[in-house]
Amino acid sequence: MSKPSFANSLSGRILLFGVIPTVLVIGAIVAWSAIETYRSLRTAEESVLAADASGAAVELNGRNERWSLVAAILAQSQPAGMFGKRVESLDFIRQVNALNDLTLTTYLVYEPNGDGNDAASLKSNLPRESMDASGRFCPVWTSVNWAETKGKGDKLSPATGMETLEFYQGPKSEFGKTGHAEAFITEPRSVGGAMVISHVFPIVVDGKFQGIAGVDRDLRKLEELANGIKTRSGADVLLISPGGRFVASTVGTHAGAESLEMKPISETPFAAMGARWMSVGAGGSVDVIEAVDPMLNEPCFYGVERTTTGGWTVVIRMTAAEVMAPARAALIRNVVIGGVGTVLVAGLLLLVTGGVVRRVGRAATAADRIARGDLTQEIEDATSRDETGQLMRSMRTMDGSLNSLVGNVKQAGIRLNSTATEIAATSKQQEASSATFGAASNQIAAAVKEISATGQDLVKTMESVSRMAAESAGLATTGRAGLQSMEGVMRDLDGATASIAEKLNAINERSQKITTVITTITKVADQTNILSINAAIEAEKAGEYGSGFLVIAREIRRLADQTASATLDIEQMVRQMQGAVSAGVMEMDRFSDQVRRGVRDVVSAGSQMTEIIDRVNKSTDSFKQVNESMQAQSEGAQQISDAMGSLVGNANQTVQSAREFGRAAADLQSAIGLLRDAVSKFRLRE
Repeated sequence: MSKPSFANSLSGRILLFGVIPTVLVIGAIVAWSAIETYRSLRTAEESVLAADASGAAVELNGRNERWSLVAAILAQSQPAGMFGKRVESLDFIRQVNALNDLTLTTYLVYEPNGDGNDAASLKSNLPRESMDASGRFCPVWTSVNWAETKGKGDKLSPATGMETLEFYQGPKSEFGKTGHAEAFITEPRSVGGAMVISHVFPIVVDGKFQGIAGVDRDLRKLEELANGIKTRSGADVLLISPGGRFVASTVGTHAGAESLEMKPISETPFAAMGARWMSVGAGGSVDVIEAVDPMLNEPCFYGVERTTTGGWTVVIRMTAAEVMAPARAALIRNVVIGGVGTVLVAGLLLLVTGGVVRRVGRAATAADRIARGDLTQEIEDATSRDETGQLMRSMRTMDGSLNSLVGNVKQAGIRLNSTATEIAATSKQQEASSATFGAASNQIAAAVKEISATGQDLVKTMESVSRMAAESAGLATTGRAGLQSMEGVMRDLDGATASIAEKLNAINERSQKITTVITTITKVADQTNILSINAAIEAEKAGEYGSGFLVIAREIRRLADQTASATLDIEQMVRQMQGAVSAGVMEMDRFSDQVRRGVRDVVSAGSQMTEIIDRVNKSTDSFKQVNESMQAQSEGAQQISDAMGSLVGNANQTVQSAREFGRAAADLQSAIGLLRDAVSKFRLRE
């Protein structure tokens, strides 16, 4: 046996079609997994950045809503009853201002002489600090460190700049455009050395603008918010007002960096990116933007969101290196693990392949020796537990079994030769006996066929009788069902008549109540008539002063007469209705008695029909039993006929088989000679 080339050998095929494709597939899976993991981690980090921006926007929006609500409460208190009550309003805004823990200014500003008390206020005991020189009500309460002063640090002063500053003209202009009172948040401005924004709400009384109420909010809270987000997430925070001005920023807080706070975007390095930031819609999904930062000169990710209240833009910035650091680490980790795993798998496959090739080679050598008929050598046992080891053990077992089989075949060939001679003689005797048995079977089969034909005719007759009896029972059952349906209808009719009688009785009772009401109305009409006569007499006594009342009294008497007349008509109609209802009740009772008698008649007829059906069903059952007996007898005769036909056929087949058996015995003797020649080629172990 020639040795195959490496490409056609088992080891070559395992290497080419097993090891190499497996390594390539594992490498592709590792690469794809690493790429997908990188993408997933990048998406996750972007989602975290977007969540930080969204959280900051939500927190900022909540703060804006809180202070806008304070301004709205101050403004709404005026049309709710405090407008013009300057003393109460002054105390109210002072108490609201006292609720803050940082520098906060709370104020009310009326339109000039909006409440009509400007001139009177100048002469009153109202503090001069709560109004301007013309008496216009414009108090401003400022509280410094309320937690320490407990209100003793409050300062009252009049508002200024109402005609030019945004905190007053802004809400006034918006109300003039829309006609609706809405909160207004100003751009940041400096007040007393502190940067504040104003939350203002218009005062509207009877649909007319009468001033504003508002609070000035210290922007140090926004700086705390931005620094808190930076501490928590490591990302820089930029807060931009609707006018495009940086309100708070953690960018530029390190040494040597330019501060961005209170600067317009157009005057900062972010001017080119500002337009895109400001175009983000409020209340939507967070925009994540990747671009080169103009201050850091490296790629960065920006999470941008706009608040629904105030329209401020929140920008969260993080460098791409910080965002993608976990993704890069995961990518490197996956590549290293994949490479080590691929090398390990390739080594294990080559190791297993070598053992398999050696065991398969030994099995091929043993199979070639057995194919040449050499059974003199015993195959060595294998200790491997895989399929190749099982193959070697099976080859060893096969070699032993084949050695034993060939020896047994040689001995059996000798005995089979003598047995074949005896079988040939016996087959000739069986052929003669089968021919005699076939002739007798033909005569018996003819007699059985006549019996089967007679039984089938009788079965058809009984089937016709049974079918007619079943039809009679069906018609009777249908009639009984109709009577039962009629009985149900009659009972329903009886129930309906009883229900109608009950409703007529109820109508009769209600008509009696109507009669009672009519009697009361008649008495009231009579009493009204008497009172109107007395009133007319008193009016005549009053002379010309009672002439008007006299006309009214006469009109009341006329209405009382009409009421009495109408009441009599109603009473007559009610009595007629009562008579008709009573007659209807009597007729319904009589009809109900007739219905009950009809129900009893139907029940009696149904009982008689049931008895007829039972008798017909009993007859039908008897016919069925007879029919089934005849059918069983006919089937038995047919089975005997079929059995006899089969017996005749078997007899003929037996004759034919005996002949074939003789020929087979001759063939067996020939095959034994061939088997003897084939077995003589094998060499057996002693």
